Amino acid sequence: MMTHKLRRLLLPITLTCLIIISVALSIYIWSNPSRYERENKVSTTSSNSTLATRTIDDIYLPTQLIHTDSAGKQTLLINKNVSLVSQFKEQISKWKAESISKVRITSAKSYAALLNGDDSYVLNFPDSVTVSMFNTIFNQNLKNFRSSEFSRIVIPINDTDHLYLLNDSKHQIYSVHLKNKSLTSMKQVLQANKVKAIAVKMTYENNNTYIDYTQPVKMQHYSYLMSKLSASETANRLLDADGNSTVTVHNRNGSQEYTTGSYKRMTVNTKLNTVYFEDYSDLGSTRQLSFTSQLQKSYTRLVALGVPMDNIRYYGYDATSRSVIYRSYVEGFPIFNQTENGDVRIQMTSTGQDRYYFSLDSLQVPVPTTGKKQSVTLPSSTSILKQLIAAGYKDSKIGTIELGYQWSQNKSSKLVIDLTPTYYVYYNGAWRTYTSMLSGS
Repeated sequence: MMTHKLRRLLLPITLTCLIIISVALSIYIWSNPSRYERENKVSTTSSNSTLATRTIDDIYLPTQLIHTDSAGKQTLLINKNVSLVSQFKEQISKWKAESISKVRITSAKSYAALLNGDDSYVLNFPDSVTVSMFNTIFNQNLKNFRSSEFSRIVIPINDTDHLYLLNDSKHQIYSVHLKNKSLTSMKQVLQANKVKAIAVKMTYENNNTYIDYTQPVKMQHYSYLMSKLSASETANRLLDADGNSTVTVHNRNGSQEYTTGSYKRMTVNTKLNTVYFEDYSDLGSTRQLSFTSQLQKSYTRLVALGVPMDNIRYYGYDATSRSVIYRSYVEGFPIFNQTENGDVRIQMTSTGQDRYYFSLDSLQVPVPTTGKKQSVTLPSSTSILKQLIAAGYKDSKIGTIELGYQWSQNKSSKLVIDLTPTYYVYYNGAWRTYTSMLSGS
């Protein structure tokens, strides 16, 4: 009984101590402006090496592993203790990709047949990457088709020397010839009792693959202690990388604006704790970056931001704005609502401008959840689509229905973030929860 009481008291005591420390540090920083530049520059130098703990091949890993059995039944496989996708990465990295060739596909039906082929594994990326990035991620050296794009890797179980790279938008298929292909160790990992199988169905239509959750899904609820980056330290990192510039700050109607010279500006929304950074130092220069270069260079920019990268993964590319998009993930599921868009955006324009948008808040360590919040059972995405159409939403405007987590402030502590499982619907160009759409809010 005493042990139970101590456990109940431990979390609020810990949070209270953290709040006191946070407040004390904030007061110290604001009450010592003369120390602002020198001390933060020192801490910036030391923090870059500790924050950039994830390599480019980890950031650009696929996020989903789907298995199709001999009867055509498909399941999304996850393990809360081990990343199954990372396990596949280790396996593929041991194979030798000897050559790549383009497969002639004449119809979407033929494409879908390979995508949903019996006895296979599919590794899904959230959006397109290139064959060059495949080399980087899986430690290979394919020499042809390096600029070609794909978003799915199909690994037939009974084919001893091939895997396939699939491009949804043009239903193109690339065949990779392998040496030393073996799935023996992966079969042992996947046969473990802790692997969770969620019933899904991949449907290919209109040059897109949709993941339908065909049965109700039981998802874990999480709470995390929140970490807050220092705005002043972030300003020094982005505005004064060489240590020779003077950073000034101005308060402007609910925001703080940091500038150095007339070429760089960082604006902090103090209410949302988000950052919008603009760099015009190369304005007017012409740069023609390939898609691969944009993915690689945006990773370098992501590291420079200093945001904790433990949970961050590549999420997509916006060709209109030339922005690479990253998002935080838990167990392979994306987190929304951390910012207005719920993501980190790195924009590199052809005229030399750089723009970054991100949050100073991030997830630090999980805290225990108790009672009814431990798990949530969601309906199938198939039934949700029917409900949305019945409620008057146009099928033509409903895009992806994605299973993910909603970021929200814990009601008991400002330092705790609750992650609630839900479906997000891409409707008419924006992400919305299915519950808000059905309730009309």
